[in-house]
Amino acid sequence: MKIRGKEYCRVKKRRLLGLSLLAALVFGLLSTVDSCRSVDESQIIKDLLARIVSLAEKKDRDRILAYLGPGYRDFEGRDVPETGQLLDHYFQNYQGIAIRLLDIYVDINNGQAEAGADVLLSSGPLEALRKIVGLVGVYYRFDFRLEKESGGWKIIYATWREIDSGSLLPGSQVILKKIFQDKS
Repeated sequence: MKIRGKEYCRVKKRRLLGLSLLAALVFGLLSTVDSCRSVDESQIIKDLLARIVSLAEKKDRDRILAYLGPGYRDFEGRDVPETGQLLDHYFQNYQGIAIRLLDIYVDINNGQAEAGADVLLSSGPLEALRKIVGLVGVYYRFDFRLEKESGGWKIIYATWREIDSGSLLPGSQVILKKIFQDKS
């Protein structure tokens, strides 16, 4: 059956409208996928930092070092082997290391990322008791630069410093309030 005249124009407009809507839908989905990908990358980095914290509590030096890129340097110029020596020193001299990861921020741009994390660090033979009672250790801010490599994100630079509670990231303050509410 052949369509002619006004009916042909209506069918043509509907098809054009349908194609336009389909194109808009595809474009919208693609832009959503792109924004999800960057959110996923941010979460991947947050998970990486959380794994490193867990490995530090277990004193797993080699697996921590595996997250450092080959050109890694810290704020004092230590490379990967020197960072391994630093970890050895801490793991041998501090008992019962407990690290509470507080807030993390991540900023990704063209295969590179900057990340920062607040942590509550404490150690000692009575650490289990401290955890139960809720006694506070020392706050540190860690800042990282990361690069995306074929095997995932690698830390290429790190700096850390002790901070006071007034310098914590806003999300860290919220987490701490929740921790201490749960203890009471």
